[in-house]
Amino acid sequence: MKEKLTNYLIDLVKINSVIGNEKEIADYVEKFLKDKVKNIIRLNNSLIAFNDLEQNKKTIGFVGHLDTVPAENDLTGQIIDNKLYGLGASDMKGGLAVMMGLLDFFKDKESRFNTIYIFYEKEEGAYNDNGLQPLLEEYKDLLQNIDFAFVLEPTNNEVQVGAVGTINVEINFKGKKSHSARPWYGENAIHKSWKFIKRVSEFGVKEYPFKFSLGDKDIEITFYEVMNITVAKSEGARNVIPDNFKLNVNYRFSPSKTLEEAKKDIIDIVENEAEIDFVDLAPPGKVPTNNPILIDFIKRYSIPVKPKQAWTDVARLSIFGIEGVNFGPGEPSQAHQRNEYIPIENLVKNFEYLKDFLLV
Repeated sequence: MKEKLTNYLIDLVKINSVIGNEKEIADYVEKFLKDKVKNIIRLNNSLIAFNDLEQNKKTIGFVGHLDTVPAENDLTGQIIDNKLYGLGASDMKGGLAVMMGLLDFFKDKESRFNTIYIFYEKEEGAYNDNGLQPLLEEYKDLLQNIDFAFVLEPTNNEVQVGAVGTINVEINFKGKKSHSARPWYGENAIHKSWKFIKRVSEFGVKEYPFKFSLGDKDIEITFYEVMNITVAKSEGARNVIPDNFKLNVNYRFSPSKTLEEAKKDIIDIVENEAEIDFVDLAPPGKVPTNNPILIDFIKRYSIPVKPKQAWTDVARLSIFGIEGVNFGPGEPSQAHQRNEYIPIENLVKNFEYLKDFLLV
């Protein structure tokens, strides 16, 4: 299977699927699925693949996005020191290759679970454009059969539970233009922001501990809240006092908070000094507790359990009542990097864990 997994991934990384350009890779996956499963659903450039669901079996979902961020890779499809290079190799075409490997392996073998495979578009962009959302809405009755989901985002074969929520908000400071030689006739919008910038810079790292239950014991994990200014924009000539200054603030917040509570954190730190425009809001992912499928999986293989200190579609699934975790072969540190790669042994190991878990 190592050779098959490697070849699947080479094919995948050679297909350009930068967000918004997923048709070719969706066509490739759809063609692959033709003799692997009984049922294939396609919505735009997203796919659901499954066999008829048996009532006496629990159902596991395997979830992966088809798109990548824009980036460069000079070594696409090459294997160097047992690492396979290509845009998306870790994030997350390695996970897609594992999903394809499982579909191929179980096309003529019995599984102790029903399985539903979801390949979807537009994960790497704005929350509201994400291709998983239309699938969850259109095929809710089917997908809510999933008792537990593995989202194969890069985790280096660790189980990563939950997901921090994320907010991008534009903070707009207003002033008045004047000639920079006579600033007393104006009001410098950039200068007005310094107290706010100081408060954000002093936000620090706030710890939020969680206890994760394995039935007979608890595992303690910690999520971290952070707030950072990521973009600053002002327009005008070099000899003009600016009347407008915009800052983008990125806030990653604990799964213990709601979106409304996180928005209030932003409002409080602005202290009425500027206008606030919430431009992108993604809720946190639920930390699953006492899910028997997850407990069985972790105990069976003694896999490390960590918090997901990022946002993934585990959060979107949880809104629809589907519990899941991130568990994928990719290297998180390789995500969105130039000359991205994945260790081939990670690919094989992830496949073996999941294959063995599904076997009767």
